[in-house]
Amino acid sequence: MKDYAMSEIQPGTKLKGGRMITRVSSSSVFLLPLAVFVVAFLFWAMPAQAQNLQVDLSSTSALCGGEQCFNVAGIFANGTTFLGTSGMDDGNNCTPTAPYTNCPDAYSAQQVFGSSFSPTQTTLPTLTIAGVPFTFGTVNTVSCGSTGTVCIPDTVNFTAAGVVIDLPKADQTIYSTMIILGTGVNGHHAGTITVTYTDNSTNVFSQTLSDWCSFGGNQYESEAVSGIERINSDGTLNGASCNLYAYTYPLNYTKQLQSIALKDADGSGDSYALAITLKPPTYTIEGGTANPTSVTAGSTSTATVTVSPQPGYVGTIQLTCTISPGIVSSSAATAPTCSLNPTSVTVTSGETAPPTTTLTFTSTAPAAGSGAMMQRSSRILYAFWLPVLGAVGIGFRLRGKSSWRRRLSVGILLGMLLAIVIAIPACVSVRHLGNVGTPPGQYTITITGLDENSLSQASNPAGTTNTVTLTVTDGTN
Repeated sequence: MKDYAMSEIQPGTKLKGGRMITRVSSSSVFLLPLAVFVVAFLFWAMPAQAQNLQVDLSSTSALCGGEQCFNVAGIFANGTTFLGTSGMDDGNNCTPTAPYTNCPDAYSAQQVFGSSFSPTQTTLPTLTIAGVPFTFGTVNTVSCGSTGTVCIPDTVNFTAAGVVIDLPKADQTIYSTMIILGTGVNGHHAGTITVTYTDNSTNVFSQTLSDWCSFGGNQYESEAVSGIERINSDGTLNGASCNLYAYTYPLNYTKQLQSIALKDADGSGDSYALAITLKPPTYTIEGGTANPTSVTAGSTSTATVTVSPQPGYVGTIQLTCTISPGIVSSSAATAPTCSLNPTSVTVTSGETAPPTTTLTFTSTAPAAGSGAMMQRSSRILYAFWLPVLGAVGIGFRLRGKSSWRRRLSVGILLGMLLAIVIAIPACVSVRHLGNVGTPPGQYTITITGLDENSLSQASNPAGTTNTVTLTVTDGTN
Protein backbone atom coordinates (compact mmCIF):
# COMPACT_ATOMS: atom_id res chain seq x y z
CA MET A 1 0.00 0.00 0.00
CA LYS A 2 1.20 3.43 -0.82
CA ASP A 3 2.24 5.58 2.09
CA TYR A 4 0.38 8.88 2.37
CA ALA A 5 1.64 11.81 4.33
CA MET A 6 -0.82 12.94 6.92
CA SER A 7 -1.05 16.31 5.24
CA GLU A 8 -2.41 14.64 2.09
CA ILE A 9 -5.35 13.03 3.86
CA GLN A 10 -8.27 15.37 4.27
CA PRO A 11 -11.13 14.99 6.80
CA GLY A 12 -13.81 12.58 5.59
CA THR A 13 -11.34 10.54 3.51
CA LYS A 14 -10.68 6.79 3.98
CA LEU A 15 -7.99 4.57 2.48
CA LYS A 16 -9.32 1.33 1.05
CA GLY A 17 -7.49 -1.15 -1.19
CA GLY A 18 -4.85 1.41 -1.98
CA ARG A 19 -7.46 3.79 -3.34
CA MET A 20 -8.57 7.08 -1.86
CA ILE A 21 -12.32 7.41 -1.48
CA THR A 22 -13.82 10.75 -0.51
CA ARG A 23 -17.06 11.09 1.33
CA VAL A 24 -19.19 14.05 0.40
CA SER A 25 -20.92 15.58 3.38
CA SER A 26 -24.44 16.98 3.21
CA SER A 27 -23.05 20.49 3.65
CA SER A 28 -20.86 20.02 0.53
CA VAL A 29 -23.91 18.94 -1.45
CA PHE A 30 -25.52 22.26 -0.55
CA LEU A 31 -22.47 24.47 -1.08
CA LEU A 32 -21.59 23.17 -4.56
CA PRO A 33 -24.68 24.45 -6.39
CA LEU A 34 -24.54 27.62 -4.31
CA ALA A 35 -20.99 28.29 -5.53
CA VAL A 36 -22.05 27.65 -9.12
CA PHE A 37 -24.92 30.09 -8.69
CA VAL A 38 -22.67 32.78 -7.20
CA VAL A 39 -20.14 32.50 -10.05
CA ALA A 40 -22.91 32.56 -12.64
CA PHE A 41 -24.48 35.57 -10.96
CA LEU A 42 -21.20 37.46 -10.98
CA PHE A 43 -20.74 36.85 -14.70
CA TRP A 44 -24.35 37.77 -15.34
CA ALA A 45 -24.11 40.96 -13.29
CA MET A 46 -20.93 42.16 -15.01
CA PRO A 47 -21.76 44.75 -17.71
CA ALA A 48 -21.09 43.48 -21.21
CA GLN A 49 -18.15 45.12 -22.95
CA ALA A 50 -19.67 46.76 -26.01
CA GLN A 51 -17.92 46.49 -29.35
CA ASN A 52 -18.07 48.16 -32.73
CA LEU A 53 -20.68 46.76 -35.12
CA GLN A 54 -19.67 46.56 -38.78
CA VAL A 55 -22.91 46.60 -40.76
CA ASP A 56 -22.81 43.68 -43.21
CA LEU A 57 -24.21 45.38 -46.29
CA SER A 58 -23.83 42.19 -48.32
CA SER A 59 -26.19 40.30 -46.01
CA THR A 60 -29.27 38.68 -47.59
CA SER A 61 -31.26 39.04 -44.38
CA ALA A 62 -33.86 41.78 -44.06
CA LEU A 63 -31.34 44.61 -44.34
CA CYS A 64 -32.57 46.01 -47.65
CA GLY A 65 -35.95 44.40 -48.26
CA GLY A 66 -34.49 40.91 -48.21
CA GLU A 67 -31.68 41.80 -50.63
CA GLN A 68 -28.12 42.93 -50.15
CA CYS A 69 -27.69 46.67 -49.86
CA PHE A 70 -24.86 46.86 -52.38
CA ASN A 71 -26.23 47.86 -55.76
CA VAL A 72 -23.17 48.71 -57.88
CA ALA A 73 -19.66 47.35 -58.40
CA GLY A 74 -17.06 49.85 -57.23
CA ILE A 75 -13.98 47.94 -56.00
CA PHE A 76 -11.75 45.92 -58.35
CA ALA A 77 -8.41 44.19 -57.95
CA ASN A 78 -5.60 45.49 -60.13
CA GLY A 79 -5.57 43.80 -63.50
CA THR A 80 -9.31 43.11 -63.46
CA THR A 81 -11.23 44.45 -66.46
CA PHE A 82 -14.78 45.72 -66.15
CA LEU A 83 -15.73 47.49 -69.38
CA GLY A 84 -19.48 47.51 -69.90
CA THR A 85 -20.46 48.09 -66.28
CA SER A 86 -22.02 51.27 -64.93
CA GLY A 87 -19.10 51.55 -62.49
CA MET A 88 -18.78 54.50 -60.12
CA ASP A 89 -17.52 57.05 -62.61
CA ASP A 90 -18.18 56.97 -66.36
CA GLY A 91 -14.72 58.13 -67.33
CA ASN A 92 -12.89 58.49 -70.61
CA ASN A 93 -9.57 56.87 -69.79
CA CYS A 94 -9.66 54.42 -72.66
CA THR A 95 -11.04 53.95 -76.15
CA PRO A 96 -14.11 51.78 -75.58
CA THR A 97 -15.01 49.09 -78.03
CA ALA A 98 -18.49 48.98 -79.52
CA PRO A 99 -21.15 48.95 -78.29
CA TYR A 100 -19.66 50.65 -75.22
CA THR A 101 -19.35 54.42 -75.09
CA ASN A 102 -17.51 55.07 -71.84
CA CYS A 103 -14.78 53.64 -69.64
CA PRO A 104 -15.86 53.42 -66.00
CA ASP A 105 -13.43 54.06 -63.13
CA ALA A 106 -13.54 52.56 -59.64
CA TYR A 107 -11.51 52.02 -56.47
CA SER A 108 -8.45 49.77 -56.69
CA ALA A 109 -8.50 47.17 -53.92
CA GLN A 110 -4.72 47.31 -53.56
CA GLN A 111 -4.87 51.09 -53.28
CA VAL A 112 -7.55 51.03 -50.58
CA PHE A 113 -6.45 48.02 -48.53
CA GLY A 114 -2.74 48.09 -49.28
CA SER A 115 -0.42 45.99 -51.38
CA SER A 116 -0.98 43.04 -49.04
CA PHE A 117 -4.48 42.56 -50.48
CA SER A 118 -4.58 39.19 -52.21
CA PRO A 119 -6.95 38.58 -55.16
CA THR A 120 -7.27 34.99 -53.93
CA GLN A 121 -8.55 35.81 -50.44
CA THR A 122 -11.97 34.40 -49.63
CA THR A 123 -12.93 36.56 -46.64
CA LEU A 124 -14.43 40.01 -46.86
CA PRO A 125 -11.72 42.65 -46.65
CA THR A 126 -11.54 44.84 -43.55
CA LEU A 127 -9.89 48.16 -42.95
CA THR A 128 -9.15 49.76 -39.57
CA ILE A 129 -9.09 53.55 -39.45
CA ALA A 130 -8.31 55.41 -36.22
CA GLY A 131 -9.01 52.23 -34.27
CA VAL A 132 -12.39 51.65 -35.93
CA PRO A 133 -12.78 48.53 -38.11
CA PHE A 134 -14.82 48.53 -41.33
CA THR A 135 -16.01 45.51 -43.33
CA PHE A 136 -16.32 45.87 -47.11
CA GLY A 137 -18.14 43.87 -49.73
CA THR A 138 -16.59 41.23 -51.96
CA VAL A 139 -13.89 42.66 -54.22
CA ASN A 140 -14.14 41.90 -57.94
CA THR A 141 -11.05 39.81 -58.66
CA VAL A 142 -12.27 38.29 -61.96
CA SER A 143 -12.75 40.28 -65.16
CA CYS A 144 -16.44 41.04 -65.60
CA GLY A 145 -18.91 43.16 -67.54
CA SER A 146 -18.01 42.92 -71.21
CA THR A 147 -16.67 39.38 -70.66
CA GLY A 148 -20.17 38.11 -69.94
CA THR A 149 -19.43 37.54 -66.24
CA VAL A 150 -21.61 39.69 -64.01
CA CYS A 151 -19.68 42.01 -61.71
CA ILE A 152 -20.26 41.69 -57.95
CA PRO A 153 -21.98 44.72 -56.37
CA ASP A 154 -19.87 45.96 -53.43
CA THR A 155 -20.85 49.62 -53.16
CA VAL A 156 -24.10 51.37 -52.18
CA ASN A 157 -25.27 53.95 -54.71
CA PHE A 158 -27.53 56.51 -53.00
CA THR A 159 -30.97 56.57 -54.65
CA ALA A 160 -33.67 59.23 -54.98
CA ALA A 161 -36.03 57.13 -52.85
CA GLY A 162 -33.29 56.32 -50.34
CA VAL A 163 -31.56 52.98 -49.74
CA VAL A 164 -33.09 51.83 -46.44
CA ILE A 165 -30.86 49.60 -44.32
CA ASP A 166 -32.86 47.87 -41.57
CA LEU A 167 -30.67 46.51 -38.78
CA PRO A 168 -31.39 42.94 -37.69
CA LYS A 169 -33.40 42.77 -34.46
CA ALA A 170 -30.38 41.51 -32.54
CA ASP A 171 -28.41 44.63 -33.56
CA GLN A 172 -31.12 47.17 -32.77
CA THR A 173 -29.56 48.67 -29.69
CA ILE A 174 -27.94 51.87 -28.45
CA TYR A 175 -25.08 53.39 -30.45
CA SER A 176 -23.20 56.63 -29.94
CA THR A 177 -21.66 57.16 -33.37
CA MET A 178 -22.18 56.11 -36.98
CA ILE A 179 -19.27 56.27 -39.45
CA ILE A 180 -19.87 55.83 -43.18
CA LEU A 181 -17.00 55.42 -45.63
CA GLY A 182 -17.98 56.90 -48.97
CA THR A 183 -17.52 59.57 -51.61
CA GLY A 184 -19.05 61.57 -54.40
CA VAL A 185 -17.84 61.35 -58.02
CA ASN A 186 -18.10 63.77 -60.95
CA GLY A 187 -18.03 66.69 -58.51
CA HIS A 188 -19.44 67.40 -55.05
CA HIS A 189 -22.98 66.18 -54.38
CA ALA A 190 -25.78 66.58 -51.87
CA GLY A 191 -27.14 63.63 -49.95
CA THR A 192 -29.30 62.97 -46.92
CA ILE A 193 -28.57 60.41 -44.19
CA THR A 194 -31.56 59.59 -41.99
CA VAL A 195 -31.36 57.38 -38.90
CA THR A 196 -34.57 56.03 -37.39
CA TYR A 197 -34.89 54.74 -33.84
CA THR A 198 -37.22 52.05 -32.55
CA ASP A 199 -39.59 54.72 -31.19
CA ASN A 200 -39.89 56.09 -34.80
CA SER A 201 -38.02 59.28 -33.95
CA THR A 202 -35.31 60.32 -36.43
CA ASN A 203 -32.10 62.25 -36.91
CA VAL A 204 -31.58 63.73 -40.38
CA PHE A 205 -28.10 64.74 -41.54
CA SER A 206 -27.75 66.82 -44.70
CA GLN A 207 -24.44 65.90 -46.25
CA THR A 208 -22.31 67.26 -49.06
CA LEU A 209 -20.06 64.48 -50.33
CA SER A 210 -16.77 65.64 -51.80
CA ASP A 211 -15.61 64.47 -55.20
CA TRP A 212 -13.27 61.56 -54.60
CA CYS A 213 -10.36 63.51 -56.09
CA SER A 214 -11.12 66.88 -54.48
CA PHE A 215 -11.58 67.00 -50.71
CA GLY A 216 -13.92 69.82 -49.72
CA GLY A 217 -13.74 69.51 -45.91
CA ASN A 218 -17.53 69.43 -45.54
CA GLN A 219 -19.36 69.05 -42.24
CA TYR A 220 -19.00 65.54 -40.73
CA GLU A 221 -16.43 64.72 -43.45
CA SER A 222 -12.76 63.75 -43.14
CA GLU A 223 -10.20 61.91 -45.25
CA ALA A 224 -10.13 58.22 -44.29
CA VAL A 225 -7.69 57.01 -46.96
CA SER A 226 -5.91 59.49 -49.21
CA GLY A 227 -3.63 59.28 -52.22
CA ILE A 228 -5.63 56.51 -53.90
CA GLU A 229 -5.10 55.87 -57.61
CA ARG A 230 -8.32 54.98 -59.40
CA ILE A 231 -8.47 51.84 -61.50
CA ASN A 232 -9.49 52.03 -65.16
CA SER A 233 -11.87 49.58 -66.76
CA ASP A 234 -8.89 47.95 -68.49
CA GLY A 235 -7.42 47.03 -65.07
CA THR A 236 -4.68 49.68 -65.00
CA LEU A 237 -4.25 52.60 -62.60
CA ASN A 238 -4.74 56.06 -64.03
CA GLY A 239 -2.42 58.04 -61.75
CA ALA A 240 -5.07 60.32 -60.22
CA SER A 241 -4.68 61.03 -56.51
CA CYS A 242 -8.10 60.44 -54.96
CA ASN A 243 -9.58 59.72 -51.54
CA LEU A 244 -12.05 57.67 -49.53
CA TYR A 245 -13.91 59.79 -47.00
CA ALA A 246 -15.26 59.11 -43.51
CA TYR A 247 -18.60 60.66 -42.55
CA THR A 248 -19.00 60.65 -38.75
CA TYR A 249 -22.42 61.27 -37.21
CA PRO A 250 -23.34 61.56 -33.51
CA LEU A 251 -26.33 59.39 -32.62
CA ASN A 252 -28.85 59.63 -29.81
CA TYR A 253 -27.32 57.17 -27.34
CA THR A 254 -30.46 57.12 -25.23
CA LYS A 255 -32.41 55.38 -28.02
CA GLN A 256 -32.15 52.12 -29.92
CA LEU A 257 -31.18 52.44 -33.58
CA GLN A 258 -33.49 50.70 -36.06
CA SER A 259 -32.54 51.75 -39.61
CA ILE A 260 -30.38 53.95 -41.81
CA ALA A 261 -31.46 55.57 -45.10
CA LEU A 262 -29.03 56.90 -47.73
CA LYS A 263 -30.73 59.33 -50.12
CA ASP A 264 -29.52 61.13 -53.23
CA ALA A 265 -30.63 64.74 -52.68
CA ASP A 266 -29.54 66.34 -55.97
CA GLY A 267 -30.56 63.70 -58.51
CA SER A 268 -27.00 63.14 -59.70
CA GLY A 269 -26.77 59.47 -58.80
CA ASP A 270 -23.11 60.07 -57.97
CA SER A 271 -22.99 59.52 -54.19
CA TYR A 272 -21.69 56.23 -52.76
CA ALA A 273 -21.13 54.36 -49.49
CA LEU A 274 -18.68 51.47 -49.19
CA ALA A 275 -18.86 50.51 -45.49
CA ILE A 276 -20.71 51.46 -42.30
CA THR A 277 -19.63 50.92 -38.69
CA LEU A 278 -21.67 51.71 -35.58
CA LYS A 279 -19.95 52.55 -32.32
CA PRO A 280 -21.73 51.70 -29.04
CA PRO A 281 -21.76 54.11 -26.08
CA THR A 282 -18.19 55.19 -25.60
CA TYR A 283 -16.48 58.16 -23.96
CA THR A 284 -15.14 61.62 -24.65
CA ILE A 285 -11.81 63.11 -23.60
CA GLU A 286 -11.43 66.71 -22.50
CA GLY A 287 -7.87 67.97 -22.46
CA GLY A 288 -8.34 70.78 -19.94
CA THR A 289 -6.21 73.92 -19.60
CA ALA A 290 -2.44 73.96 -19.29
CA ASN A 291 -1.08 75.34 -16.03
CA PRO A 292 0.81 77.49 -16.76
CA THR A 293 -0.18 78.23 -20.35
CA SER A 294 3.26 79.69 -21.13
CA VAL A 295 6.61 78.26 -20.03
CA THR A 296 10.25 79.00 -20.71
CA ALA A 297 12.35 76.31 -22.35
CA GLY A 298 13.34 73.85 -19.64
CA SER A 299 10.09 74.12 -17.69
CA THR A 300 7.02 71.89 -17.39
CA SER A 301 3.29 72.44 -17.52
CA THR A 302 0.42 70.20 -16.47
CA ALA A 303 -3.26 69.80 -17.26
CA THR A 304 -6.04 67.67 -15.82
CA VAL A 305 -7.50 65.41 -18.51
CA THR A 306 -11.06 64.20 -17.94
CA VAL A 307 -12.50 61.02 -19.46
CA SER A 308 -16.29 61.29 -19.55
CA PRO A 309 -18.22 58.05 -20.22
CA GLN A 310 -21.45 58.12 -22.16
CA PRO A 311 -24.45 56.49 -20.46
CA GLY A 312 -23.99 52.74 -20.33
CA TYR A 313 -20.28 52.68 -21.09
CA VAL A 314 -17.87 50.63 -18.94
CA GLY A 315 -14.29 49.64 -19.72
CA THR A 316 -10.58 50.31 -19.29
CA ILE A 317 -9.14 52.97 -21.58
CA GLN A 318 -5.48 53.21 -22.55
CA LEU A 319 -4.50 56.85 -23.06
CA THR A 320 -1.75 58.28 -25.25
CA CYS A 321 -0.58 61.80 -26.08
CA THR A 322 1.13 63.33 -29.09
CA ILE A 323 2.63 66.77 -29.67
CA SER A 324 2.44 68.95 -32.73
CA PRO A 325 4.26 70.44 -34.43
CA GLY A 326 6.59 67.48 -34.43
CA ILE A 327 10.26 68.25 -33.83
CA VAL A 328 13.13 65.88 -34.54
CA SER A 329 15.71 66.05 -31.75
CA SER A 330 19.20 66.88 -33.03
CA SER A 331 22.36 68.69 -32.00
CA ALA A 332 20.50 71.94 -32.66
CA ALA A 333 17.20 71.36 -30.81
CA THR A 334 15.45 68.95 -28.48
CA ALA A 335 11.81 67.95 -28.90
CA PRO A 336 9.42 68.39 -25.97
CA THR A 337 7.79 65.35 -24.41
CA CYS A 338 4.41 64.57 -22.90
CA SER A 339 3.32 61.93 -20.41
CA LEU A 340 0.13 60.83 -18.67
CA ASN A 341 -0.25 59.61 -15.11
CA PRO A 342 -1.99 57.22 -14.94
CA THR A 343 -1.72 55.96 -18.52
CA SER A 344 -5.11 54.21 -18.30
CA VAL A 345 -8.41 54.79 -16.53
CA THR A 346 -11.25 52.39 -15.77
CA VAL A 347 -14.91 53.31 -15.99
CA THR A 348 -17.23 51.14 -13.89
CA SER A 349 -21.00 51.16 -13.62
CA GLY A 350 -22.32 53.63 -11.06
CA GLU A 351 -19.46 56.12 -11.44
CA THR A 352 -20.12 59.24 -9.37
CA ALA A 353 -17.43 61.29 -11.09
CA PRO A 354 -15.59 60.86 -14.40
CA PRO A 355 -12.01 59.55 -14.04
CA THR A 356 -9.08 61.87 -14.67
CA THR A 357 -5.40 61.69 -15.47
CA THR A 358 -2.62 64.28 -15.30
CA LEU A 359 -0.91 65.38 -18.50
CA THR A 360 2.66 66.67 -18.11
CA PHE A 361 4.38 68.64 -20.87
CA THR A 362 8.16 68.85 -20.49
CA SER A 363 10.40 71.19 -22.46
CA THR A 364 14.19 71.22 -22.56
CA ALA A 365 16.42 74.16 -21.66
CA PRO A 366 19.25 75.31 -23.94
CA ALA A 367 22.44 73.35 -23.43
CA ALA A 368 24.91 74.88 -20.98
CA GLY A 369 28.62 75.53 -21.57
CA SER A 370 30.62 76.42 -24.63
CA GLY A 371 28.42 74.29 -26.83
CA ALA A 372 25.57 76.74 -26.39
CA MET A 373 27.34 80.09 -26.44
CA MET A 374 25.22 83.04 -27.49
CA GLN A 375 26.78 85.33 -30.10
CA ARG A 376 25.70 88.92 -30.26
CA SER A 377 25.42 90.52 -33.65
CA SER A 378 28.18 93.05 -34.32
CA ARG A 379 26.34 94.78 -37.15
CA ILE A 380 24.50 97.05 -34.75
CA LEU A 381 27.87 98.12 -33.29
CA TYR A 382 29.09 99.05 -36.74
CA ALA A 383 25.91 101.03 -37.26
CA PHE A 384 26.49 102.79 -33.94
CA TRP A 385 29.67 104.41 -35.23
CA LEU A 386 27.92 105.98 -38.22
CA PRO A 387 26.09 108.72 -36.27
CA VAL A 388 29.22 109.26 -34.14
CA LEU A 389 31.31 109.94 -37.22
CA GLY A 390 28.52 112.13 -38.52
CA ALA A 391 28.51 114.09 -35.29
CA VAL A 392 32.26 114.65 -35.51
CA GLY A 393 31.86 115.94 -39.04
CA ILE A 394 29.09 118.30 -38.00
CA GLY A 395 31.28 119.52 -35.14
CA PHE A 396 34.00 120.55 -37.55
CA ARG A 397 31.45 122.43 -39.63
CA LEU A 398 30.18 124.30 -36.58
CA ARG A 399 33.54 125.86 -35.88
CA GLY A 400 33.32 129.54 -36.35
CA LYS A 401 29.58 129.67 -35.77
CA SER A 402 28.09 131.79 -33.01
CA SER A 403 28.34 130.35 -29.51
CA TRP A 404 24.57 129.89 -28.99
CA ARG A 405 24.26 127.98 -32.22
CA ARG A 406 27.20 125.77 -31.26
CA ARG A 407 25.67 125.05 -27.87
CA LEU A 408 22.30 124.21 -29.41
CA SER A 409 23.85 121.90 -31.99
CA VAL A 410 26.08 120.17 -29.43
CA GLY A 411 23.04 119.59 -27.21
CA ILE A 412 21.10 118.03 -30.05
CA LEU A 413 24.05 115.78 -30.93
CA LEU A 414 24.54 114.68 -27.33
CA GLY A 415 20.82 113.84 -27.10
CA MET A 416 21.03 111.74 -30.25
CA LEU A 417 24.07 109.88 -28.94
CA LEU A 418 22.38 109.23 -25.59
CA ALA A 419 19.28 107.82 -27.33
CA ILE A 420 21.46 105.53 -29.42
CA VAL A 421 23.31 104.24 -26.37
CA ILE A 422 20.02 103.46 -24.61
CA ALA A 423 18.59 101.71 -27.67
CA ILE A 424 21.59 99.46 -28.34
CA PRO A 425 20.72 96.72 -25.77
CA ALA A 426 17.20 96.39 -27.15
CA CYS A 427 18.43 96.08 -30.70
CA VAL A 428 21.19 93.56 -30.22
CA SER A 429 20.25 90.21 -31.70
CA VAL A 430 21.58 86.89 -30.43
CA ARG A 431 21.90 83.47 -31.95
CA HIS A 432 22.66 80.14 -30.34
CA LEU A 433 25.80 78.34 -31.39
CA GLY A 434 24.68 75.05 -29.74
CA ASN A 435 21.49 73.18 -28.77
CA VAL A 436 18.65 75.65 -28.18
CA GLY A 437 16.62 73.07 -26.24
CA THR A 438 12.92 73.13 -27.06
CA PRO A 439 12.36 75.74 -29.81
CA PRO A 440 9.98 78.53 -28.77
CA GLY A 441 6.48 78.51 -30.21
CA GLN A 442 2.97 77.20 -29.66
CA TYR A 443 2.47 73.48 -29.09
CA THR A 444 -0.70 71.40 -29.17
CA ILE A 445 -0.93 68.14 -27.22
CA THR A 446 -3.61 65.69 -28.39
CA ILE A 447 -4.88 62.99 -26.03
CA THR A 448 -6.52 59.89 -27.50
CA GLY A 449 -7.93 56.70 -26.02
CA LEU A 450 -8.50 53.08 -26.97
CA ASP A 451 -10.16 50.45 -24.82
CA GLU A 452 -9.84 46.66 -24.75
CA ASN A 453 -12.47 46.34 -27.47
CA SER A 454 -10.75 48.91 -29.70
CA LEU A 455 -13.35 51.58 -28.94
CA SER A 456 -11.89 55.03 -29.48
CA GLN A 457 -13.41 58.20 -28.08
CA ALA A 458 -16.48 59.84 -29.57
CA SER A 459 -16.47 63.35 -31.02
CA ASN A 460 -16.26 65.98 -28.31
CA PRO A 461 -19.34 68.04 -27.48
CA ALA A 462 -19.34 71.63 -28.71
CA GLY A 463 -17.06 73.83 -26.63
CA THR A 464 -14.71 71.04 -25.57
CA THR A 465 -11.68 69.44 -27.14
CA ASN A 466 -9.27 66.58 -26.49
CA THR A 467 -6.28 68.88 -26.99
CA VAL A 468 -4.19 71.12 -24.71
CA THR A 469 -2.41 74.19 -26.07
CA LEU A 470 0.54 76.05 -24.54
CA THR A 471 3.45 78.28 -25.54
CA VAL A 472 7.17 77.83 -25.01
CA THR A 473 9.32 80.98 -24.85
CA ASP A 474 13.12 81.32 -24.98
CA GLY A 475 13.17 83.40 -21.81
CA THR A 476 14.59 86.54 -23.50
CA ASN A 477 12.85 89.90 -23.69
